[in-house]
Amino acid sequence: MKPPETIYPDISDILKAKAERRRDIARRSFGEKIAMMEGLRERVAPFKRLREQRLAAKRAAQESSSDSDK
Repeated sequence: MKPPETIYPDISDILKAKAERRRDIARRSFGEKIAMMEGLRERVAPFKRLREQRLAAKRAAQESSSDSDK
């Protein structure tokens, strides 16, 4: 018996939108592209701060546990 064929969802609309977005970005000036990246950095900044705080807390916990082992 043949195994059933895998049916994948149609993502052609997603791929089309992605290609359109790439063409739109390619048409933009260098300054506009820089402004886009600055906007992205601003939107990502809160997540980066939270990640840094989590990592700092994790490091502090590891250091305190290794200090108590001595």
